Amino acid sequence: MKIAPIALALAVATGGLSGCTQTSLLKTVSGNAASAKVESPILAGTARIAVSLDGKTYVGAAGEAHKDTTGEQALRFGWDPTHKHPYIKQEMNFLFGSTILKAPDGTQLACDHLRHGDDWRLRCKRPDNGEVVLQRVRE
Repeated sequence: MKIAPIALALAVATGGLSGCTQTSLLKTVSGNAASAKVESPILAGTARIAVSLDGKTYVGAAGEAHKDTTGEQALRFGWDPTHKHPYIKQEMNFLFGSTILKAPDGTQLACDHLRHGDDWRLRCKRPDNGEVVLQRVRE
């Protein structure tokens, strides 16, 4: 078996996947006051976030994420403490970050984000000092 064709096939596959993203649709826990779309690169890169709220769409990149070592952020974002997948190595890896999203008119929306595997959750501060919580659409 020749190594060169295998290496070439792997390089092509990796190159092909480098442009691929996974899209997550998020909505509010209750009602339809807001929605969001998160596009995460499959291999490496920064996720793009778009939040539709009060007739505006705020967009931007996810901020740098840090591991939630205490579990406090996971609870803040609504994860059940008994949440378990017994055979998954990264079971309790929650990555927490913050970002500022911008609308075309220049207004800004401050959001915290939490990612657990491919599951994203957002907590955004509304301009009226309220907060909107968004999580993955489950159908």
